[in-house]
Amino acid sequence: MSCVGLITPFAITELAAMSTLDIDPDANVSVREQLVNQLRYLIASGHYNVNDTLPSTRTLGDQLDVSFHTVRKAYQELEDEGLLSSQVGSGYTVKERSPLAKSERMERGAKVVNDTLQQLVGLGLSDAEIESLFQEQATLLDHAGLERKLIVLGPHDELNRLCADQLSTALQKTVLPVSLSRIERHKDADYAFSPYPYLAQVLETLSRTDTMGFSTHLPPAVLETVARLRDRETLGLVTRYQDTIPPLSEELRSQTAYDGQVIAASIDREADHLQSFVQETDLLLATPASQRRLRPYLDDSLHDVEELKLLVGKDSIEAIANAVPA
Repeated sequence: MSCVGLITPFAITELAAMSTLDIDPDANVSVREQLVNQLRYLIASGHYNVNDTLPSTRTLGDQLDVSFHTVRKAYQELEDEGLLSSQVGSGYTVKERSPLAKSERMERGAKVVNDTLQQLVGLGLSDAEIESLFQEQATLLDHAGLERKLIVLGPHDELNRLCADQLSTALQKTVLPVSLSRIERHKDADYAFSPYPYLAQVLETLSRTDTMGFSTHLPPAVLETVARLRDRETLGLVTRYQDTIPPLSEELRSQTAYDGQVIAASIDREADHLQSFVQETDLLLATPASQRRLRPYLDDSLHDVEELKLLVGKDSIEAIANAVPA
């Protein structure tokens, strides 16, 4: 008889650095004002979408080497403008708002241009040099606007990340992993990619997005190893998230006809059983996101560990690469 046991160890917190923000402590403009202006631009240009959560004040303060009080004041100013909303325990999120009337946009824009022109004249630039700078910066903005939003959609975050990383490498572009439960937030995507079983759902929701399906498979070397297991031997499966376990274990069984015992563990919550869990397995499979946390419990002389990745099919990668403009 086969069985699957679920064990949930400890969570991993990952903080992504925000290279898009650049604070100059020697500038004439205050750090708070620099931060407000840059965040306002990132929201307006779509870097942050409606309902996206901004980094916490302490996280962003540490990344930019500024006081978290300064970050909080910047967030609060944007909240007063109607760009952000805040909720205790949830941080600051981008808020949907109605655009300003054209007359107000023009009035505010004229003030920004006037202030900028005064600074440029104060630096000694000629009219021709100022015009050249404006044209150059406008061109840079045009190129920045050409950056397309690419996403991978599926029900399992860990598998989405594996597929997105492979496509990012193949396309040399950023491909974001997105859970199907959050698909409504990404209707602005230019291209969406999804495993074939979920393609119909993606097509229905993202009707204006260029959408393509792709095939996936497990590494042949892993399937070969599992297929050689005897039914009395125990297969151990370690993932980062608990919801990754069922699709991987089902795929392993269907592809290899292995009918022995499968025990499984995820490392997204703390658990005291991982040491004994490892001892009970004859073959241990671990996803890339779980291997580092698993390593302290392993004895290389006793435990045979294989990396378990979900691979995007080569033909699918080629088709996607041909469809997405360089």
